[in-house]
Amino acid sequence: MVQTRIVIADDHTLFRNGVQKLLEVKPHLKILGEAASGTEAVKQVRKLRPDILLLDMRLPNLSGMDVLRALGPSSGTRTIVLAASLETKEVTEALQCSARGVVLKEAATESIFRSIDVVMAGQYWIYCTGVPSLEDALTGLSGRREPVEKPRRYGFDLTQREYDVIKAIAAGCSNKEVASQLSISEQTIKHHVTNIFNKTGVSNRLELTLLAIEKKLVDLDSFASLRTPSGK
Repeated sequence: MVQTRIVIADDHTLFRNGVQKLLEVKPHLKILGEAASGTEAVKQVRKLRPDILLLDMRLPNLSGMDVLRALGPSSGTRTIVLAASLETKEVTEALQCSARGVVLKEAATESIFRSIDVVMAGQYWIYCTGVPSLEDALTGLSGRREPVEKPRRYGFDLTQREYDVIKAIAAGCSNKEVASQLSISEQTIKHHVTNIFNKTGVSNRLELTLLAIEKKLVDLDSFASLRTPSGK
């Protein structure tokens, strides 16, 4: 089996460790190394020559954009930008600087797996879908609404129902699928998700999944058989 070799660059240790745990359950993915700064990211890519670089855009020393410029398209490594929030102009610039994919941290966990496979297949991954060319990727950005930063709050007082919702989200389920599993309305699920974000201090579904892993709210083995979400 051919493995996809990966370097993770993010300045938050918890986030790097969480993403590593997520990826390691897939036998075709192999973590070669990690970096906590832009300078380290460039050094690791040049030293290890990974297939994929998962790159946070807000890095110390060198920004994610500076890392993309330093590596250039000739490095042989395909970069997927992983960010909490990016303006369309930043995404456009990243793609023009040879990034091959963009995944927002609010996306479902499965988006990370799919983005890696799509990019390795020679396509581009933009937010939640694969596109065949850079031209299509840039065209798809036109008219997109800018993401809005959410306030962060802290404190834990989760109900059993909220734990059930967390486990379903961590398994890659959409709100509609969670609602079907728990036999309640999709609107109620949205209300639960908002409450969960407020109580845990996370701002998106990926951060929630990483928190669930860190606090052992989910079984890591369950990620080995993640299915593709319906997207509905």
